[in-house]
Amino acid sequence: MIGLVMSMIRARPGQAVTAFVLGMLAMAAAVSAPVYITTADRAVVASEVEAAPVNELVVQARRETKAGDRSFEDLAPKVFVFPGFSTVFSAETNTYVQSPVAGADPVAPRFVYRDGACEHVRIVEGRCFISQSEIILSKPTLDQLKIKVGAVLDVDWSTFDAEGQEWIPLGKPTAMSVIGAYEPIDATDQYWADFGYFDDRPSARRVTAPILANRLTLESIERMTERQALDVVIDHAAITGESLVAVNAAVESGRAQLAGLSGSPTVKADLPHLLARIERDRSLVAQVVPVGAVPLVLLCWFVLFVAVASATAERRRELGLMSLRGVTFPRRWWLAAGESIVPILLGAAAGFVLGHYLVRLAAWLLLSASGDVPLTEGANLWAVIALGGALGAAVLAQRAELAKKTIDLLRNVPSRLSRWGAPVFEVAVVVLAVVAVLQLREGDSGLTGFAVFGPSLVVIAFGLLAARGVLPLAERNGRRALRRGRIGPTLAAYAMARRPGSQRILALFVVAIALACFAATAATASDDNRDLRIRVELGADRVLTVEPVSRTELLSKVRELDPAGDFAMAAAMLPRSEDTAVPRVLGVDSERLAKVALWNDTGLTAAEAAALLRPDVPSESIVLDNKDVTLDVTVNNLADAFRVRFIAVVIPLDGSAAGEVDFGAPQLGRHTYIRNLPMCVNRCRLAALRIRQPEDRGFDATITLHSMAQRGETITDFSDPEQWRVPETPGPKLIVPDLRSADGGLRMEVTGYKGADVAYTLMPTDAPSPMPVVMGRAAGMGDFMAGFDGARIAARTVGEVGQAPRMGSQGGLVDLDYAERLSSGGADTITPQVWLNEKAPADILERIEVLGLKIMKDQRIRPLRAALDEQGPAVALRFHELAAGLAVLLAGGALWLVAGLDRQRRRGELRALRAQGVGRRDASANGYLALVGTAAVIGPFAAMSCWLLVREHLPVFTDDPGTFPVPIWPSPLPVAIGWLAAVLILAGVALLAGARLRAATRQR
Repeated sequence: MIGLVMSMIRARPGQAVTAFVLGMLAMAAAVSAPVYITTADRAVVASEVEAAPVNELVVQARRETKAGDRSFEDLAPKVFVFPGFSTVFSAETNTYVQSPVAGADPVAPRFVYRDGACEHVRIVEGRCFISQSEIILSKPTLDQLKIKVGAVLDVDWSTFDAEGQEWIPLGKPTAMSVIGAYEPIDATDQYWADFGYFDDRPSARRVTAPILANRLTLESIERMTERQALDVVIDHAAITGESLVAVNAAVESGRAQLAGLSGSPTVKADLPHLLARIERDRSLVAQVVPVGAVPLVLLCWFVLFVAVASATAERRRELGLMSLRGVTFPRRWWLAAGESIVPILLGAAAGFVLGHYLVRLAAWLLLSASGDVPLTEGANLWAVIALGGALGAAVLAQRAELAKKTIDLLRNVPSRLSRWGAPVFEVAVVVLAVVAVLQLREGDSGLTGFAVFGPSLVVIAFGLLAARGVLPLAERNGRRALRRGRIGPTLAAYAMARRPGSQRILALFVVAIALACFAATAATASDDNRDLRIRVELGADRVLTVEPVSRTELLSKVRELDPAGDFAMAAAMLPRSEDTAVPRVLGVDSERLAKVALWNDTGLTAAEAAALLRPDVPSESIVLDNKDVTLDVTVNNLADAFRVRFIAVVIPLDGSAAGEVDFGAPQLGRHTYIRNLPMCVNRCRLAALRIRQPEDRGFDATITLHSMAQRGETITDFSDPEQWRVPETPGPKLIVPDLRSADGGLRMEVTGYKGADVAYTLMPTDAPSPMPVVMGRAAGMGDFMAGFDGARIAARTVGEVGQAPRMGSQGGLVDLDYAERLSSGGADTITPQVWLNEKAPADILERIEVLGLKIMKDQRIRPLRAALDEQGPAVALRFHELAAGLAVLLAGGALWLVAGLDRQRRRGELRALRAQGVGRRDASANGYLALVGTAAVIGPFAAMSCWLLVREHLPVFTDDPGTFPVPIWPSPLPVAIGWLAAVLILAGVALLAGARLRAATRQR
């Protein structure tokens, strides 16, 4: 029997090859899912580890102890013994170094011993330390001390004097030789942990890098205490999907042992945060990949069913003859099944290997990091189920023909679809789809359990119902064409309506095109969502966070950097309000908002938002210089004002610190108060006029301001009360003065304070009040917000957007200049930033440094966007694209097989039609392109139904903030490209199959 089966295979090699290829693709598709999960698992672990901050990859133990205590130093390194872990012990003390060169200021550097320090610094002059009393300094420190390599320095132990805010020497100096100058190879390397040895910010130490030396040199310093530390540096390669549990156990065990050592060191290990993110990534990969894998495997079975059923139908005459000659049913079954099952089994073996290498190729193209997955990885339940399902589909496909009577088989007339079998199957699929949908919609576990079959069953149900619905339509079109005498369309329509193979192929096409459209939709919607999130969270193409500076300095220097406002904008966070219900607010230079910020709202444009944020104001700012300022004031009444002072608050326009000018104690009656403004060499803005009593203690006062003058010219006569304002009243405890016009000036009055605090402050109305705010729709701004000086100021929402730059849906934007004018203080900003667009020059960092702004962080949209692309959900969704490609190839292969069998069967029919005078084109009409066209129309609707079902449950981010829901309608162009690619591939196969069928009609 085996020999006979092999003879049958040799007699029909085309069918055998096609079954082999389909079996190979089916197994490759099934194996690809678990292999891709393993590959993606490795990729997300590697990307998370690569992007992890230093503190998550270093276990840090710290303690301060008496000098000479080495118990911690001796025991701590023995606690962590694990592959990929390396321990770095360090000890340091504070020192005071006086230069031997006259005129050089002393410095107070940290004196540090650290294991392996010479391997992590670059010696730019001299050599690294070897013996006791040898030290190396940074090149800037050498320059500051005005010494060269080879100099001898006296190093003292030091302590910080909190009252004098300076370091002072203690103990006896120790002579040490400077034998080298160094610079760190990478100051951000894990090796340096979180010590911040290389901090460029000015401090009382007057240096920005430590002294490095060996342990004995540190021991030689006469000191009372020292700080000791153990850093356990975890190598990136030590953390893999297989080692996560062991690494976590080793860290937890080591942390517990370190905490129990003498001196009770503090131990910090943030590795669990990294491991938790990795586990979320891995679980999301395992959740998302099956959504694409399940329909692919089901499609493979369906393709094999169609292929074997079509091949068996073409051998009906052979089966009838075997039955007629008395061949028993088991032997007939083996002869019928063997010709298909043997190539399928051989193809499955080849597909097992192909699946691994196909995933390797996809990983190389789609993933940033992966590794070769061993062949044994695919030998799991997926492969067993796939093979069992393939064989089951092959056996089931032959059941209908083997069960027929001998006379029906010998007639060799293609049978119509079963009267009840096919409808029952279709109803079962629809019912299962409904059950899966209900579980998915009503449950709270997402795409798990039977719900994971929901998308697959919805698509398959669409395909089957579409094939069922095409029957009457094709029949009707065939009759209409026949009445009109159009032979070709008649034959094509009847082929679609009356041949079961055509209807199955249509269902197959619908499923394949739907999977392609779904994969494109899911990928595009997720890409759009990641784009939106990164645009919102960053705010601009590039954001530079600088060292804290005053708001005025930030504004003036950014405007100096870009006078035309083409590529740079200043931004700074306002303080958080004491009322936690008040949303966070970001101050921006709104005149540049439209050109620089990444705007994400179509209802309100950036230009419209900028106009709303910066309306016209009653008056411009009052600008003063450093000459004498005179105030003409009448004090009508003072009560309980024992130590009050008349103060003017001015803010220099050059960005230097705000100043307060004391005009002295107010005197009853009309007087002129004169003071010089020394801090206003480069001009100042008048922020406020105050009468202040220590501790803001209350008092009653009535004063009338007549005029302010400088250089003999009147700056203001206080005649218009609309040009002045007082602070907002935040509650019953604080009282502000009443304003009104009186005696040709402006009268301020507080009466009956009754022990309450008094904010006796007058400010120009050079900013709008209430403050206009553009808010995210979900933020819910009230009537007040916190100003830069912490004071409560009135706010008014003038516009709403879905997502405000940097603030998202939970915050808002104000004009930075106006917010600064509403502030009566000049403190440094919170998180000062320079936003840049793509037009920023290549040397922008150098230009900013020249202006005196120190860059602390440089964030760009592309690297941050790339990091989101390496998270688990994004990596898992790429499998859907791979699965869609395989699905289209399987559908094309099934069509090629069916067309080949159809060509063999119809060759005689077509030649007979040709002999009757029917044209070759009409005689070979087959309807293949009509099948593709019908599926091309129905497939997108099936994909959209599936997408609407899954959309809410499809994760996009590992750390989902909950403020970026997946869009219902993604960008149409990528989806159209995916649809068009699938249709063109299937149409190409249909055209080739039709060409081969026409070739069969040629007379020999």
